[in-house]
Amino acid sequence: MGGGGGDGDLTPISIPSSPSCSSEVLPPEFAEYVAVPPASDGEESDECCAYDHAEEDALHFGRQLQDHLRQAKEFIRRYKPGDCIEGAGGAKAGDYILPEITTLLLVGPRGAGKSTLVNRITRVFDKDDDPFAPDRAQVSGNSKSNGTAFVREYPVPRHSTAICIYDTQSLSNNPQRNFKTLQKWMAKGICHGEIVTGRDTEEGNKTKGIKPLGNQFSLLHCKTRKVNFVIFVVDGVSILEAIESNRRDYIEVLHETFKHPFLSIGDDKPVVVVTHGDRLSILQRAHVQNELADVLGIPVQQIFDIPGADDYQTDLAILDMLRYSIQHAEQNLPIKLNYLLEVHWRETFKNAAERLMALDAIIEATIIFLCIVILLLRFSDKLLQS
Repeated sequence: MGGGGGDGDLTPISIPSSPSCSSEVLPPEFAEYVAVPPASDGEESDECCAYDHAEEDALHFGRQLQDHLRQAKEFIRRYKPGDCIEGAGGAKAGDYILPEITTLLLVGPRGAGKSTLVNRITRVFDKDDDPFAPDRAQVSGNSKSNGTAFVREYPVPRHSTAICIYDTQSLSNNPQRNFKTLQKWMAKGICHGEIVTGRDTEEGNKTKGIKPLGNQFSLLHCKTRKVNFVIFVVDGVSILEAIESNRRDYIEVLHETFKHPFLSIGDDKPVVVVTHGDRLSILQRAHVQNELADVLGIPVQQIFDIPGADDYQTDLAILDMLRYSIQHAEQNLPIKLNYLLEVHWRETFKNAAERLMALDAIIEATIIFLCIVILLLRFSDKLLQS
């Protein structure tokens, strides 16, 4: 689809009756959905009618997409931790240890587009709030850049107190070093302004000169956030090149890192985002997604294609990815101890009551038996006296 407008409005005020008799033009976002070309002066009127139907179908699709997009945005804007708890087993949101803010961690190799993804996610909401707002994350312009040297927290949308995304430095080519860093973040939490360590030797040397900047962040006393879910970001172009050149080492590093137990939240593995799809054809993008699904052992529905294009379908893919991440994060929130104790004592009392009921039945049967015995003894005594 074509690029979206800054204000996010998809639907024109009215539906043009015919391209030949109306000055209104079909928005370019929906032009690709109109299969019939505009009628020329010499063509039959039924062809013009066919175009009218195709145009109306495109406008109808646009309205549906706009409604879906508006609802998806509204969900993210209104969300607060605990909203997606399903109440399995009779538990309520208050029975869980809710995070102050739901924290999503971006993980991926160099050039995957993590910082670009932060800006693209932000732009979905900036279209309504502040169309001229600058990008938030510094994007690496080339392979010589150090990339993200410090861990950065970005509320989504801006100034949100319910959702935040952490942008991190690229993964190393050494999976063992990645595991050490990831284990630390997942087990101990992650903090805004924290300098990334554990990189390759050459890259690590480049960060020595900028370490004093980390002290400025430490004075802020930034909170350490527990990671609630992981977004695994990969570059679609690099994946396709690795597939076509049979460069399995790149794929294996992704596979080994993705399968690392610390990246999983409960039984849920990270959601996967494929970037730079705008540089590939539709068939190539589908091929990349299928290959990733096979290599990583996850369903295709867990892989979100988020290209660099600024259009409404990409906006919707971003919002769907955020909702997926939030819902799966809340499925694995820890339960409060008092609720566990309550459930334990509830089960204990239930079992005790069942045992007492069983004991009452035994006592009742015993009493009935004794009554019968007494009656028989009295009856036999009367027989003997007579």
